[in-house]
Amino acid sequence: MAVRIEKIVSDALGFCHDGQRALFIEGALPGELVEYAVREEKNGYAMADCTAVIEPSPLRTEPRCPYYGICGGCSFQIVSEKDSAMLKEEIVKDNLRRIAGLNELPPFDPPVYGSFSGYRHRVRFHVDLRKKEWGFLGRRSSSIVHVESCPMLSPRLSSCISDGRKLIEEGRAAMFRGEIDRNTGIAEVRAFDGDDEVTFSDRSVRITVSGVPYYVSSDVFFQSNPSLLPSLFDFIRENVTGETVMDLYSGVGTFSALFEGSGRRVYAVEKDRRCLTLSKKNAPSALSFTSDALSWGKRSGRHVDTVIVDPPRTGLGRETASLIASWKAERIIYVSCNSVTLSRDIPYMTGYHIMKAMVLDFYPGSGHEESVFLLERD
Repeated sequence: MAVRIEKIVSDALGFCHDGQRALFIEGALPGELVEYAVREEKNGYAMADCTAVIEPSPLRTEPRCPYYGICGGCSFQIVSEKDSAMLKEEIVKDNLRRIAGLNELPPFDPPVYGSFSGYRHRVRFHVDLRKKEWGFLGRRSSSIVHVESCPMLSPRLSSCISDGRKLIEEGRAAMFRGEIDRNTGIAEVRAFDGDDEVTFSDRSVRITVSGVPYYVSSDVFFQSNPSLLPSLFDFIRENVTGETVMDLYSGVGTFSALFEGSGRRVYAVEKDRRCLTLSKKNAPSALSFTSDALSWGKRSGRHVDTVIVDPPRTGLGRETASLIASWKAERIIYVSCNSVTLSRDIPYMTGYHIMKAMVLDFYPGSGHEESVFLLERD
């Protein structure tokens, strides 16, 4: 049966209706007439795959990776980088209307995007020690797809695939650490590519972004696409106000480090001790605290001029968002990797309005979107 795609929604899924049932179709673009196969029935809706495109969108392009649809790493290689960023901005705006209930949207800076090729500096390889295979997990599968190269990886990371000896070695190390699925024999090998070398462990390497040196290991989070970070850094630098900055979910001090030498008082709050150890190296003048944001805020809430939050995909939640709003900071800068939870959190921040926003397509080829919002006190 053929259906017409109404719009694109979170995870870059095509959305439409089939009678009374809502359909979320992977691999379909707005306006397209497509055929589909349901893979999962839910209460009132279904998840499906696009099986044929009868009337393609003018935005549709051919996937550039020969493993697309087989490897589980990418799900949205069907548009250009520019169109990917544009469509993800539409996803964010749609969530603001539907979930946050905004009748009038804030102004958006032009979406930021870059090349699909060679952008990833952080990756998780998979190694099957029993079969001596390495690569990535297949699409919705626990089996390994061996790839000769990956166009989205940095050259050094991609070379690890063609010569798998290092991955086998690191897989064995993971086995000795007990970090292996004993049913499948598959180990997860994390890697991060810095300025000059790759790390596969808690050994840190340096990566320089906008002249700021960061020390990062493979077992902590740092943005996979450093080429777009300068745009995010500029947004934050330009919109921070006052002398006191609170950096919640501060990670390895990614944002705290931007204010080194500025004379500002920065509080960096992060519950992962591994991240905070690196944060103290990356942003030594910040006052660092090991705690989750909510507990620390309840215990140590104080006057602050600007709050920066960069929560996980689960967002802040009502209690944390309301607590942050109660501090009455002049500005809140909310960095989000999930506009669904962002849109849920915004109404909890009473007393604030959105001044502007920007979408950054850190992960072209995938359905993930990232955005940053500037909120100002009424």
